[in-house]
Amino acid sequence: MRVSDQEICELLKERKIGGMELLFKEYYKPLVVWAATFLHDTQRSEDVVQDFFVKLWEKSFADKLQPDTLKSYLFTSVRNLALNQLDRIDPLRRACDVARYESPWEEYDSFEDEVFQRVETEIGKLPPRTQEIIRSVYLKGMKYKEVADELGISVSTVNSLLVKALKKLRQTTEKEGDIAVCLFFLEKRLLEIT
Repeated sequence: MRVSDQEICELLKERKIGGMELLFKEYYKPLVVWAATFLHDTQRSEDVVQDFFVKLWEKSFADKLQPDTLKSYLFTSVRNLALNQLDRIDPLRRACDVARYESPWEEYDSFEDEVFQRVETEIGKLPPRTQEIIRSVYLKGMKYKEVADELGISVSTVNSLLVKALKKLRQTTEKEGDIAVCLFFLEKRLLEIT
C-alpha cells in the first residue's frame, strides 16, 4: 500500500525517523532509476541517492518539505546531484549534453509506462516456461530452488533459462538501459496492480 506524501511530511516535521524510513521506502528505488538515467551507473546512482537522503536528514531539510511539492523536490534535487556528479567525472561532457537533461522530471512517469510496456512485450515473446521463471523470480521474489521445485526442474535449469532470458531481454531493451531498471519497473507495476 502506498504511503501518502502528506503522511511522510507530517512525520518528518516531527523529526520522527519513521518519516525518513517511509520516504526511503517510497522514493529510493524510483530516485535511483532517475539518477541512473543521467549517470548510466547503478552503483553511482545508489550512492547519489543515499547521500541525498543522509544530507536531507542531517541538515534538517526534511522537516521543511511540503506534500504538494515533495515529489518535484526529490526528483529535481537528485537530477541536480547526478548532473553535478557527471560534471566532476567529465566537465566537458555537460557542455555537449545539457539539452538532453533539461526535460522536466515528470517525463519519468511516461518513461516508466513505456519501459513497462516494452519489457512486458519482450517477456511475452519468450517461451512459456521462461516467462514463468522470470515472473516467479523477479515478480514473486521466489528463490531459484523454490521455482525449480514448483516447476519440477533442476536449479541449474532455472539458472540457465533465466540467464538466457535476461541476455535476450538485455539485447532487446538496450535502448532503455540496464535490464535491472526494466525489471524494477515491471516489479513496481505488478505491485501496483495487485
